[in-house]
Amino acid sequence: MNNETPQLPELTLGFTRGIAPSKWVRRWQAVSPEQALTIVPFAKPYGRPGNSDEFDMVLERTAPGLEPAGCAQSADPSAPGASSARPTGARHALKLYDEAVALVLPKDHELASEESVALADLAAIRLLDHPDHSPQWPAADPWEDPAWMPANPRATLQLVATGLGGVLLPAPLARHITDKQAHAVIRVTEPIAGATIWATWLVDRDAADMQQLAGVLRGRTARSSRGADHTRATEAAQAAKAQKRQQPAKAKPKLKPNSRGAQLQAATEKREREKAERRRAKRK
Repeated sequence: MNNETPQLPELTLGFTRGIAPSKWVRRWQAVSPEQALTIVPFAKPYGRPGNSDEFDMVLERTAPGLEPAGCAQSADPSAPGASSARPTGARHALKLYDEAVALVLPKDHELASEESVALADLAAIRLLDHPDHSPQWPAADPWEDPAWMPANPRATLQLVATGLGGVLLPAPLARHITDKQAHAVIRVTEPIAGATIWATWLVDRDAADMQQLAGVLRGRTARSSRGADHTRATEAAQAAKAQKRQQPAKAKPKLKPNSRGAQLQAATEKREREKAERRRAKRK
């Protein structure tokens, strides 16, 4: 007889560059050990990849002040009583956190040894313009010919390494794609609007496991109320299945008084009582 607990279909979580999802995987394993969570990186630094619908959920980055495409409104995880994302068009969107901003300079720059810079320091640095430079950041130096603008952050970093100037990027992304031998990543200390990380998933895919995963991404653990309730519900369901598989014990047939069977049963019970009394006497 197979007593193994049936495994639920695994969930796939896609994530963009600069995100470290391992902590969420550990939390998920503690809250929902019966369902596997597979993480899959994708190269696109902003927005979703072309195959995003193949993932159950996607962790994507948006530029400062923007929301994920296809989401007219988004749930605010800091709102009192908020427990999940709301339907917002084709996809749900749940804001997770804002990222810090970093300045990337050539390794031999005079500020390369600094751990942080202030906004005032950026005025003395030529900031290279690129498609992901936010209008909310200090203005970048425009290219004389727009065709010279690098196509993406990696192409911009190649220009930084030549000493042409510096570039502003989300700090986690900068640490992930820079070359330690060629670049210095310096934190910008004063308040500056950063990129935002969101969890998004198709409205049609919404289900209890997706709400559970959204809760884990917001910090829910096995000890929190929903996590504990989910764990208790899972354990109760497993116990009910196990009990259902067990065959009920057969009731002993009721014997007629003074019948031969009743007399044999009484004699057997008497011998068992005598044996138990002799064992207790020996122990004394």
